[in-house]
Amino acid sequence: MTRVVSTLAKPSRTFGWALCALVSLAAGRSAADPIVKFQPAKKGQLLVVEVTGLSKAEMDRLRQSPNGELAALLAVRVDGAKSAMLGTYRVEKDRLRYESRFPGSPGVTYRAEFDPSQAPIHGNARLVAASATVPKPSGAATTELAKVYPTRDRLPENQLKFYLHFSAPMSRGDSYSHIRLLDDKGKEINTPFLELGEELWDADTKRFTLLLHPGRVKRGLQLREDLGPVLEEGKSYLLVIDAKWPDAEGNPLKVEFRKSFSVGKPDNTQPDPKTWTLEPPTASKSEPLTVGFPKPLDHALLQRVVRVQDARGEIVAGTVKITNEETRWQFTPNKPWQSGNYRLVVEVILEDLAGNSIARPFEVDIVQPLPQPDRGKTVSREFEVK
Repeated sequence: MTRVVSTLAKPSRTFGWALCALVSLAAGRSAADPIVKFQPAKKGQLLVVEVTGLSKAEMDRLRQSPNGELAALLAVRVDGAKSAMLGTYRVEKDRLRYESRFPGSPGVTYRAEFDPSQAPIHGNARLVAASATVPKPSGAATTELAKVYPTRDRLPENQLKFYLHFSAPMSRGDSYSHIRLLDDKGKEINTPFLELGEELWDADTKRFTLLLHPGRVKRGLQLREDLGPVLEEGKSYLLVIDAKWPDAEGNPLKVEFRKSFSVGKPDNTQPDPKTWTLEPPTASKSEPLTVGFPKPLDHALLQRVVRVQDARGEIVAGTVKITNEETRWQFTPNKPWQSGNYRLVVEVILEDLAGNSIARPFEVDIVQPLPQPDRGKTVSREFEVK
């Protein structure tokens, strides 16, 4: 196998990365082999990989290939990871070019593999690879895991997700290697999470969504039958976030984070807005509207899919605060309340901790599943400000 190793220097003003060295370890390499190498990005710090050395006929074949076939031919991933990173592929005059969707992370090594066996374009079908490491600065650890949702320490057996909130932007691409789930004996749970190649980060790379594997949460699925549920009622667990997880600057976290919790019975009851308590504010004041829930709801969705409308149907601008272990939602308007009628509007995709939404339960009949709810559908509760 031919292997070409590239090392990327610190970002420069002209290019996102400066390519400082290209070392070939291809002893006995055939002149007919294609060449794979990382290139400096023209904008930002995106990963750019180019494959050259292909014949005109092979390039013509690539120009006729769909994007999915090009992705199979040239896969770029964090070194050691299974899933390839999403990116854009272009077939130029004499080369195949890949550009990652997101910037590379300092301290992380990436590997690009060009495998001609995935398509009939190259006679000898020899895999060619290149690796590149983004240097990390020698700075002090300043980033920490500030909050994990849900915040309560007793969760349902069919708990579906965690939200990890960091104090500063984090690196992406190797996140799952820094997360472990331990049982009450300190033994690591096997395959507890749904490890996605395109990790679930918010736009600022400060909130990471960690999904427990739905195949082990939902009853009747083969993965649950083979491995059992991730969590079991009556037992305790420990979620461990490794301090070696690098932030966006390549520095480790200040400290390791641990969240211990116990597990109760499964929750298969849908959230029902009719059971919520509303405490209307007073006119001419900027005090909050307070909404109480009988059980915790999804923290991120509460921020996004619940809003207040006035009598004309216009959205009232303000800030949201979620407290009491995600059982209380408070809305404070930017301007004092005016007397009159208002409406609390909630999208039916709002979920509880177990993935039950207002529209449908997470556990549905596999033989006769419920119909999918209309996108953007809402329910509402009216209240009066006096």
